[in-house]
Amino acid sequence: MNKKVVSNKTLSYKSIVFWGIIALLTLSFIIAIIVRFVGSRTINSYDSLVELKGDEIFDQAEEKYIVYFYSSDEKYKTSVEAMEDIFFNYATFQKRNSSNKEVLKAYVVDLADPENAKCLVFESTNNNLIVDKFSDLKISDKSIPLMLVIENGKAASNKKTESEIGSYLQGIIDENK
Repeated sequence: MNKKVVSNKTLSYKSIVFWGIIALLTLSFIIAIIVRFVGSRTINSYDSLVELKGDEIFDQAEEKYIVYFYSSDEKYKTSVEAMEDIFFNYATFQKRNSSNKEVLKAYVVDLADPENAKCLVFESTNNNLIVDKFSDLKISDKSIPLMLVIENGKAASNKKTESEIGSYLQGIIDENK
């Protein structure tokens, strides 16, 4: 004769804790992978960057940072697109190395924005770039795109050509690899 053995399956406190810990570890691992994936994506548009307007250009928390001036206006498309790979490469590097204080934070300014366009000067090649307030900043429309290095709330230096901007940004990357 075969007797059916009825077993009473109750979950013990230890098994609940064990499976709870396994579930938490699994969830933590999945979240870490997602965060790592999102953090490693390359920047390929200005929408992924912090855009400054007007007086914000000289009023950021960092002691030293980069401000890249471009225009989304169709008129400047060719010159702006020529610089995008260089600047987006640096912005991606800066994003991945944001804890390194030697890697300067990069901001962008769209000169097509009406508030930012107040600093544009047309029909001239003269710039007034070494200033400490937005109202004094004058950028020739022939200089777009350009980059300012802001230090202690004042424009410390400027880079106007593709080679100047590329060399400066690549220098920061090479020093901090």
